[in-house]
Amino acid sequence: MAIDLKADARRLRTVVAGCAVALLATLTVAGVQAVRPSWRSQQKASTPGIVQKATCTGAVDRCETCHPGGGRRDTGGKGARPPSHPEILAAHSRHGVGCSDCHGGSGRALEAQVAHAFPGHEATDPMMKEPHLQASCARCHVPGDTKGMERLVNGERLYSEYGCGICHPLESGGRGGWDFGPDLRAGGRRSLPYLETSLTDPAANFPESTMPTFLSLKKSDPAGFTDLVIFLESLELPRAQGACSVREKSTSLARLSCATCHAGAAGKASGRLEHRCLYFKDRKDQLTCGGCHAEEVPAAGKGEGSCPVEREHRGNCAGCHDELQGGAR
Repeated sequence: MAIDLKADARRLRTVVAGCAVALLATLTVAGVQAVRPSWRSQQKASTPGIVQKATCTGAVDRCETCHPGGGRRDTGGKGARPPSHPEILAAHSRHGVGCSDCHGGSGRALEAQVAHAFPGHEATDPMMKEPHLQASCARCHVPGDTKGMERLVNGERLYSEYGCGICHPLESGGRGGWDFGPDLRAGGRRSLPYLETSLTDPAANFPESTMPTFLSLKKSDPAGFTDLVIFLESLELPRAQGACSVREKSTSLARLSCATCHAGAAGKASGRLEHRCLYFKDRKDQLTCGGCHAEEVPAAGKGEGSCPVEREHRGNCAGCHDELQGGAR
């Protein structure tokens, strides 16, 4: 069989030419993307360039590259709209809190898909949106009378009122056993459907589970059910450290002298006393001063251990005072 060298040469030239064209096209696209990255199209109303800042958590946040001033991206090509939460944004920005510190996602990324949810982790590490965004408040704050975390606070209340801490004690730091459930902070982040299913059908995730179902709560009080899920989400998020955190160490409470409140004659309380703790405020009729304190008030500096919390409420302190993290959340 004769070999047609000319035909082989033509085929080879065709293949080489095709590869060259493909390579040229690839380089052209890469060059255009380098000159006109996807984020630049979102900066029609602002100065072009990567906007980057270091946050108080030590991370790098580039969200304002596409969301100038913390505003929402405008798909109509008119730049970013004003932020939907100017008060919260102003209060947090001056302390160095970045967008991703609250909303999650990858603050360092410049591609929308990666920035909003790292590929492969969309379910377990999504962008936080209202009302679930309030779970992020617990990274730096103790749930309390702060505007913007009302759903989180109600979720913590429900966790205490339904006695969840009896089987899932937050101060244990353990994996669970025959007589109690696992520490809900120790399992990493779970998807929203996973958490909801764990409440409505516990046996779906753990076949031998004896946990009661919260399906009736979901039907009778959908908002309350969501609030409980928000609190569970907050337990999974890493606590902020350093300048970001405004949490108080629980040990600081024990160091207070009795004279802090009992500055009157013969150790009587003086001034208007009011607990900062919402748990105490909600139960002020149950948790009276006499219910916790001894009748005789020790002298200043000698009252260590004389202010016990009532036994039936003691386990609920961990809803805010997170011992696993070394203090109050």
